[in-house]
Amino acid sequence: MGNQLARLGERGGQRGWFLPRPDGPRLFSLPQDARLKWSPDGSAVAYFQSGQPDKGLFIGDAQHQKQYSVDGRITGFVWSPDCRLIYAMVWHKEGLTSLLRINRETATIETLAKDLDTHPWLSDLSISGDGKRLYVALASPAAPIAEKRHDPDADRDMDIYEIELATGVRRVVVQALGDDFAPCVANGFLYWTHNDIHDSVVVIPSSGGTARVMVDRVEIPYWSPDGKQIAFTYGQWRFADWALNLDAGVVAVDSQARCISKMMPIVTGYHEDFTPAWSPDGKWIAFHSHRSLTPVSSYEAVGSSDDIYLRRVSGGPSDEIRLTDFGWEVGVASWSPDSRRLVFDSYDRGGPEGVSKPWIVTIEPSTGKPMRVERLPLPDPIKRAHWESWSPNGDEIAFAERTEGKGCILWVVSTDGKRAEKLIEYTRSTEGGLDWTPDGKTIVYGALAGERMQIFAIPRSGGLPKQLTNDPANLMHPQVSPDGRWIACTRMSQSKEIWRLKF
Repeated sequence: MGNQLARLGERGGQRGWFLPRPDGPRLFSLPQDARLKWSPDGSAVAYFQSGQPDKGLFIGDAQHQKQYSVDGRITGFVWSPDCRLIYAMVWHKEGLTSLLRINRETATIETLAKDLDTHPWLSDLSISGDGKRLYVALASPAAPIAEKRHDPDADRDMDIYEIELATGVRRVVVQALGDDFAPCVANGFLYWTHNDIHDSVVVIPSSGGTARVMVDRVEIPYWSPDGKQIAFTYGQWRFADWALNLDAGVVAVDSQARCISKMMPIVTGYHEDFTPAWSPDGKWIAFHSHRSLTPVSSYEAVGSSDDIYLRRVSGGPSDEIRLTDFGWEVGVASWSPDSRRLVFDSYDRGGPEGVSKPWIVTIEPSTGKPMRVERLPLPDPIKRAHWESWSPNGDEIAFAERTEGKGCILWVVSTDGKRAEKLIEYTRSTEGGLDWTPDGKTIVYGALAGERMQIFAIPRSGGLPKQLTNDPANLMHPQVSPDGRWIACTRMSQSKEIWRLKF
């Protein structure tokens, strides 16, 4: 707002956007979820609502704004230097983004492009000082190829492009490994955010120690029952195709937990596929998938599932059995020792987000068909459950309950849900995961140690936890080898930096 700041916050029991006034900040009538930008001269404001981006763009002064409806959802916009025009990005369900030009004086909307390949949720853009060029983050210079969105190896990280408004010509100006996005032109420089996420599966001795890389650029490990293979999820976290490109692979490992083979795909298909869990008898793999029959354009696209699937180890995609049909943000699966039951967590479809409950599926052991699907009851005061793990003796299930903020509680419950024991409260910055040692005497889990996730162990009987790692990156999702000698886990490092380029 000119050379002053509008603030989103809470003051005197009021919450929302506050404007500066001589007598102090004053609340004004904009939605709390408004993503707003003031015109360069501070005389007008434009915004869209992050919770309802399909309502279009609102433009006006501080008190009254006019709604400009669009076909799709607004993901970003920028004012022209002369304050007459607004350029807006609009994402459509078929996976393409349009570039619109809105003229405040004539109240008209003009489509400048219909085939931009960019992020489906937020697409910040900027404009040159003379108003002749836009700067946007794109995954490719043309319309996306639907199948490429699901290809783990496709070169589809975000780069910064320049668009000539007079001709529509697109030219890449920033191209680097990792996602480059949120361009901003100021004082003769182009600024942007550079993000790079590096995952690997590492292994440590079960007594603790230094992490050693087993497989690079993968995450979420799971051992085969004989300890001779490790499965994992592969495919980078690309902003433009978030989770669509994730598949599951497997490598052979030796007795020293060293990789001795090339990676082989084990679960592939359109949309997200997570690491499969082998049944203890070695006959089945169970996995969470957003399986879709045809390529989809985004994570939440219609036509994809969110459930637990089953397949024979010796089978292929045509042998998949869908065990559930109600899932929403389903977690990983864990087998009972008798290879007849699976436990996993899921939201209630259409229910409150973030409230995940555990379910148990009982299968017919010869065919794999689901015989019974039932919710595991949770005694008070437990409200939710994540990342369940069945005990080696089959009598208990361990899981983590998210609490306020970064809080988490490690629980152990009986398989009928009637008895629960709290082992420890801890903090986490993301899903830490957990697992039992083969003797059932210890549970390992991922939790915060300072600012980083590390691996801890706690006796099943209770007591003080032991920190097993002190790694410079984040460690999580521990899985203990069948012989109890090793712990495989995800190692994740992320760099997010502001870069700039002088014009």
